[in-house]
Formats: sequence, C-alpha cells, structure tokens
Amino acid sequence: MTGITDAVAESIGDASTLLLVAPSDSCADSTACTDLLTRGSPTYPNVICVTLNKGPDDRLGVWQQYVGDELPKRAAIVDARADGGRAGAAAVASVPSIKLETLPEDADLLDLAVTIAAQIGAWTDTSEPTQLCLDSLNTLVSRYAAQDVVDFVRALNTLCDDFRVFAHHHVDPDDCPESLLAMLRPLYDAVVEREGDGWTVSTAAESAVEPSFRRTVDSRSGRSSRESVPPDVAPLPYSFDTVLELVVDPIRRIVLYELKDRPEGEISFDELVDVVDSRIDASPSGNPGTTGKIALRLLHTHLPKLQETNVIRFDRDAETVSYRPNPALEAHLEYLERLDRG
Repeated sequence: MTGITDAVAESIGDASTLLLVAPSDSCADSTACTDLLTRGSPTYPNVICVTLNKGPDDRLGVWQQYVGDELPKRAAIVDARADGGRAGAAAVASVPSIKLETLPEDADLLDLAVTIAAQIGAWTDTSEPTQLCLDSLNTLVSRYAAQDVVDFVRALNTLCDDFRVFAHHHVDPDDCPESLLAMLRPLYDAVVEREGDGWTVSTAAESAVEPSFRRTVDSRSGRSSRESVPPDVAPLPYSFDTVLELVVDPIRRIVLYELKDRPEGEISFDELVDVVDSRIDASPSGNPGTTGKIALRLLHTHLPKLQETNVIRFDRDAETVSYRPNPALEAHLEYLERLDRG
C-alpha cells in the first residue's frame, strides 16, 4: 500500500501544512500527493499545483492516473521551471477549467511566492477548501540559498495557515542533506515520511520545540533560532511575510497598482473607491462587491493594513491616501499586475 491510509490521515488530522518526505520517482510519492489533494472528493476542493521540475502535462497525467478524469472544482498550475516552462503544457492548455500561470525565466523566489499568494487570495471567498502542492523543495534548494528557501517556506506556510489552505511540499530525502531536512521539519504542522513499505507521521503536538513548531531549530541546542520575527521598517525590505500579506488580497493589489502609477502619489478616498470598484470586476482574481462594501473594506481593513507597513499614509481628516514609493515592493507589483491582467 503506497497511498495515505485512514490511519495516516487520522494522524495528520486538520494540519494545514505538511512536509511530504518520499523518493520523488516513487509511486508512493505520487499516490500520497493525489490523496492529499483530494481530501473529501476529487471535485470538492480548489487545487493549486506548483511544479518546479516537471511540466504541467506531467502533473495532469499524475492526477488522471491516480484520480481519473474528474477534475477539481477549480484548478491552477504554476509552472515555475527554470526553463520558463516553454514546453510540456499542450494537454493542460486544452482544458479550459485549468488556469496555467507560467513564470518567466528571470522570476525569483519572491515572484514565485507572490504568484502563489495571489492565487490563494483569488479563492478566499469560495466555499470549497484550497489544496496546495509544491513539487519540489529539492529544486528550490538547488537554485537558491538554503536560508532563503527556509524563509520562503515559513512565510508561505504562515499564509496557508491564516487562510486555511491545506498545503503539502515534496522533498526527496535521497537528494537532500539531513541538515537541511532538520531545518525544514519544524516549519510544518506535520511531517509525513515514507519508511520502508509504510508511512510515519510526526506532528506539531509531538514536537518539544518551543514556542512554535514552525520555527527554525538549532540542532545543537534544540531551541528556536527565531524567537521572534523582527518588525518591518520603512522602506519595506524584501520580506516574504510582509509582501505576501500585502498582495494576497485583490483589493490591496489594486490600491497599490493605482498609487504606484500616479505621478503625484495621492488620491482621494472617494476616487480610490471608484477605481477599485471599476477594476475589481475586470480582474480575473477579483472578488466583486458593491461600492459600499468596498468602501467599508478599504476603510476598516485594507488601508489600515497598508499604513501599518508604512506603504501608504491615510489622512482620515482630509480623506486622502498617499503612497510612499518603494522600489523593492514595486518590482513585484509590476510582475503581479501583468499576471492579473493576463
């Protein structure tokens, strides 16, 4: 038996982030992946598949081999291969219900993170849960510094936990140093590992690491090496956590798109409401709503969040919103805006 058994599923429980440790070329890896993506039923969840080493058609083929032709409610494939995903997507392109995002060859780790965040944000108002697969961490480590990958994973897992996205990330233990595995394990709610002919599961509740299972552990002391996340300062640094939090919501992205393109960097609140209202319906990832609802969400949620991170200044008395230029953030906003506009 190679798939996720009832006993394994029970051990996983409601963990939102999983590290799937299995040889990448094994049947166990593929069956476990599709079992995790189809929690409930094949058509019930929204599915995001991030592929770093194989083409989209390969991902679709694995689904069809182990699940069948029944596709999930909503599906998106993020093709993040180093070659820019120029080939291997003919079958996926012929399936209208699958959204395909192909990252450019010069995309970096934060570009990948914001692409995933934008897709998560697009489905936050749907009733179905979202399942996320990232295959694989081995490829990320071969491209980027290990600490950058750890920061990426930590931020993405925090985002998934906040939005109740059920995510699993693949790692091949035969191609990953044990020291790196030791860094990765504490970043997840649970670790599902292939051992012999079965699976072992370790969860956050079983970890002795304090205060959080998701913090990077110093193998020498057993203590967390990240007792706290330092607060963001202006100008905004390349912070995975902050950037993902800012761009995950389509309304916040529209606000930032509009402000960064204004020479004067300022807009009245009423005009901003009208801009968001006109652009949200046209955005493929937007969440339509009445003008009144948009105004309330801007006033009580989005503008305060942007002001907290020092990206904007909201003058309630003058009812104006001013943008604080930030080249680090703008580079990724321009990338995201291209994706949003298709």
